[in-house]
Amino acid sequence: MVICKVSALQRHYGILQAIALDEDEMPDIKDETLPDEEGMARPGIVKAIGDFKLAVYGENHDQEEADSMAPSQASRKRKAVADAAVKESTNYNWADLADRGQLKDLTVVELKYYLTAHNLPVTGKKEALISRILSHLGK
Repeated sequence: MVICKVSALQRHYGILQAIALDEDEMPDIKDETLPDEEGMARPGIVKAIGDFKLAVYGENHDQEEADSMAPSQASRKRKAVADAAVKESTNYNWADLADRGQLKDLTVVELKYYLTAHNLPVTGKKEALISRILSHLGK
């Protein structure tokens, strides 16, 4: 986006210059913001970039990056909690409980099984949890 703005400014000032100097043609504008890909591919530059990367990130940067892509312990724990909630949620007939007005007889933990299993927020008082379940069930 910055490159587009710079190019637009270069073009704008080129037009102003042509108008100010009473020129008939627009001057050719070379976009100086584009990278010199050919120059960046020279062996000396590639080595310098590699040395810089090594100095900044260290030798094990690529391994650390690969490790960071692996699921963290926290995300594995969240997945285990969600899987347990899905399993527990199947033990209840939620639509029947809602129809008979028996959601209020369940504990907050039990209500949160349903909410977690359906990726709904689990915060709030018991009444808010019941309301959220009823809304999700369309009741």
